[in-house]
Amino acid sequence: MKLDRTGVSRLAFIKFLFNLAIEQSRKPEPLSSASILAFHDAIELFLQLASEYWNVGKSDIGFMEYWDLLGKKLSPNELSQKESMRRLSKARAELKHHGILLSKLDIEGFRVNATNFFVENTPIVFDIELQDVSLTELVQCEKAREYLNEAVRVVEENKREDALDSVACAFEELIRDYESTKVGRFGRSPFFFVGDMTFLSSFFMGLQRPVQGSGFNRDRMGEFVDKVKESLVSLQGAVKILSLGIDYRAYIKFKLLTPHVSLRQDGEWEVDREVQGSKGTATEEDVQFCIDFVIESAISLQELDFTLEGVR
Repeated sequence: MKLDRTGVSRLAFIKFLFNLAIEQSRKPEPLSSASILAFHDAIELFLQLASEYWNVGKSDIGFMEYWDLLGKKLSPNELSQKESMRRLSKARAELKHHGILLSKLDIEGFRVNATNFFVENTPIVFDIELQDVSLTELVQCEKAREYLNEAVRVVEENKREDALDSVACAFEELIRDYESTKVGRFGRSPFFFVGDMTFLSSFFMGLQRPVQGSGFNRDRMGEFVDKVKESLVSLQGAVKILSLGIDYRAYIKFKLLTPHVSLRQDGEWEVDREVQGSKGTATEEDVQFCIDFVIESAISLQELDFTLEGVR
């Protein structure tokens, strides 16, 4: 018995929530205490999905009741980490209902317990390893998802630069797909804030040489024009990312790690590692950050999606 597409998506979301909890647990105190709520939510969602998958349960199941109910179906196997999850549930209740914050040491312990819960129980319940649960299932844009799956595949072969190439293409495809359904009556994207400046450079304006016998210095004017253009183009990129609701600081890290990509006339993406990128210094954690960034950006865009068909 295999999970259907909806079940796979739900399991991917559970893993996503679990990863967010891990990130939260590494924040300084007292912010790290919030991770206990996320760990508990992720585990409870896992148990709910498991009970539906094995068709067991009753109405209003208590958190600790899942172990006995699922144990009857999983026999001779059983869910692990029962007592550590009991402690987690108690800590969550004390935080949520009484405002009792946890120490950093306690949080680190619960992070280990939660990790062991998912690593040990995912194959027991769903016959799949946790590492094989792909978060790319949460990405609705098909082409972006394909690029992300390719990135996941090649990073397992330790081809980190190839993975970053695919991730960079995935992000651009994601933004392109989102904008394509939001073009106004005159074909202009509402996320484009600067007019076309392709031919507004010192070269096209003939400002590269000084005029003999004139006090007007074309070189200086040309330099000014080029810097203004460069600034406006940079501002356009920054405002666009912010207007899409994407974390700009995370975006900066993403751009520093990934190569520059541009769209060719045939509709394919051309990758240029010389312009920007990690230049071979990216770690496995860096690549995973970039993959997660695209997935989180996709989820953010999908949260409020719309089309402007009626105004075209």
